[in-house]
Amino acid sequence: MMKCYLATDREGHFVTAEAAMSATDQIWSCASCDCRLVLHGGIPADPAWFEHDQRSVAEHVLMNCAHLDPQVKADTRHNQLRRMVSGLDVPVRALSWYCTWCDNHYQGGKLCTQCGTGIYSIEEANWQANYNRAVL
Repeated sequence: MMKCYLATDREGHFVTAEAAMSATDQIWSCASCDCRLVLHGGIPADPAWFEHDQRSVAEHVLMNCAHLDPQVKADTRHNQLRRMVSGLDVPVRALSWYCTWCDNHYQGGKLCTQCGTGIYSIEEANWQANYNRAVL
């Protein structure tokens, strides 16, 4: 999670991390995901900031927060896509065809050697399955 510098208080008012340093006994929430925040005091080189209390919120809530590191979101989307793609069947290119128009069996691209079109052609494997079903 990236540092955030703006939070909401119990009353729903926006408060900067610098202004929050003077408040005591206050509960801070993220303006994006409403997660509880922890205030960290700053140093001159690094001003005060809020950190998400990641143990108090579900992961799917943090994944939708505007303060989530963009690289983490990108990695998560990439992993989801990888899982989806790995579950797909690998397409097999058909090289044997049957033209239903001119009753021609042929090999290669989907272009009948007799009628010169592929619009009436089906895969040879589909023709054989239908032919075997009709014979039985």
